[in-house]
Amino acid sequence: MTFLTDLDDLIRHHNGDVKKLREIRDTIRHDNFITTDNKNYVESLITMYLKNQAFVKPLPRQQSDTKIELQPKPTTSSSDSKSNVAFSFSSNKKLGVLAGVAAAIAIIVIVGFTGTTDSAVITTITEPLLVNVDQTTYQRADIISISGNSKGNNQHAVELSIENVNGVKIWNENINPKIDGQFSTLVIAGGGGWEDDGSYTLKAVQTELSSGDSLQSEIKFKFFS
Repeated sequence: MTFLTDLDDLIRHHNGDVKKLREIRDTIRHDNFITTDNKNYVESLITMYLKNQAFVKPLPRQQSDTKIELQPKPTTSSSDSKSNVAFSFSSNKKLGVLAGVAAAIAIIVIVGFTGTTDSAVITTITEPLLVNVDQTTYQRADIISISGNSKGNNQHAVELSIENVNGVKIWNENINPKIDGQFSTLVIAGGGGWEDDGSYTLKAVQTELSSGDSLQSEIKFKFFS
């Protein structure tokens, strides 16, 4: 079920503050927006009242049966136990040798690469601007949680935007990073421009006003209506 479907169920069953839930639902439908506090409040009610309903009527012995299946206690003879211990020790010893060889090769490669070009190493360690989403696939009315990190000048805002499968910009927001460069926001999947299923692109751009130089980053996710 989608976030709005669960929200409707909470209101119908009078779970939580119904007046507040209706206000949150109206805001989502009219403005396509929800705050982090309201999102956390609704999700806590969903977990408390809706997600636990599947476990209301378990059979008396199902829980103990499940534990037995998840934690079997096979019986083995003493000789088999000694054989398994010996085999395990031998396998672990071989794995340890292979791991040591792999680590040595990795160190050699890294040292050689560092000696060849220092700039390439610096590029792989840090990215000036990163942006990410909390899932790879979304459906209509799902909440997309966007987060990122800016290693550049944090006095400049980061412009976030989403383009649909046709490359048309359907959402954008300017957000100021915190002192440590972190930034985050929420957007609801749906509305104008979200009609087609497929691959959508989230872009982040931070422009230096004085020089005009900009940092850019993007990530793709799937959307199905």
